[in-house]
Amino acid sequence: MYISMRNLTLLIGTALIATSLSAAKLSYTPANPDMYPYPSTAKNKQGLETNVDGAIIRKNVITVKEVYKSQISGKNHNFGVKASKEIVKAWDTDTRPDGKGLPDGAMNVEKGAQVFAAKCATCHGDFGEGVDRFPVLAGGIGTLKLHPKTGGDPGPLKTIGSYAPYIAPFFWYIQTAMPLSAPKSLSNSEVYGILGYLLQLNEIQVNGADIEDDTVIDRKFIKAVHLPNEKGFEYNNLRKPDTHNTRCMKNCIDKSKMVVMHIKTDATVVKPPFGDERYSFDNNKKESKSDIGKTIYENTCAGCHDSGIAGAPKFGEKADWAHVRKENIKDVFEHALKGLNAMPPKGGDMSLKDEDVKSTVKYMLEKSK
Repeated sequence: MYISMRNLTLLIGTALIATSLSAAKLSYTPANPDMYPYPSTAKNKQGLETNVDGAIIRKNVITVKEVYKSQISGKNHNFGVKASKEIVKAWDTDTRPDGKGLPDGAMNVEKGAQVFAAKCATCHGDFGEGVDRFPVLAGGIGTLKLHPKTGGDPGPLKTIGSYAPYIAPFFWYIQTAMPLSAPKSLSNSEVYGILGYLLQLNEIQVNGADIEDDTVIDRKFIKAVHLPNEKGFEYNNLRKPDTHNTRCMKNCIDKSKMVVMHIKTDATVVKPPFGDERYSFDNNKKESKSDIGKTIYENTCAGCHDSGIAGAPKFGEKADWAHVRKENIKDVFEHALKGLNAMPPKGGDMSLKDEDVKSTVKYMLEKSK
């Protein structure tokens, strides 16, 4: 399978500002992993392959054949079976920056715009401008070099057109995670159409030509796309360790004498349950049902209900909740737990307890009288 983290590194890595692009011998992240500027292995003076910390890599110490002949057999222990080509193909859905892994499918930009309007515009806007807290997908080209000196000065706007180095990995992300209310529901062709529309919104040219409404987007087309910030990410030399300590071979620390320090107060946003009760961040004051509802609303539900997008009743608006109040409260709870229309089950956070979701519904109804 392709290593998904490689794709993530491309999108999460440190972006270089435009003034740095002309630096001598700049090592940017190429689309083809075979062209990465740093080798994946190194050799010592004896010619043996070594790990980052200098440890010698011992290959074929134990072979698959020897494992199967082991006295400790996996038979009757439900260890599973060897993955078939079909099983691997079903899981191997990620896409490399150079386009390897892109599936079959095709759609023109005009139809892609229609799919985007139906499935994506609720959160990202009709033209990729973003709605409320959801990401902006278009524009911002040339803004990465901006350095705001005050809160009122414009800063970099990071979008697909201005910031992302490659478009191909977005196919994998969109098909796997979008739309938010129904992930994995888009066909290959629909994803190609959406990508084409996003490229058109960002005024990306391919082979010197504009992307028109009748331009057909498929695997071959995506492989030919070069985004403006393609050379704006510095490749992380995985052979260079973060620390420079020598490998411990003698006089090592006695682990039995080591003391593990723990932070007493949990400072995370999501409050962990303790039995049937939850506590505030100071771990002293018990949290009421109303407090729980408020916390969950702010962390999970506000993204849609603060603005009322996708038909969500707007928080605090009495008229928006009038039809909800007419329903049986058990049905309202059921909709919140299992999802309704664009709203995913439990607002998209399946880790929430059913009782806490119900407390959140009560809080929202109480504050919207």
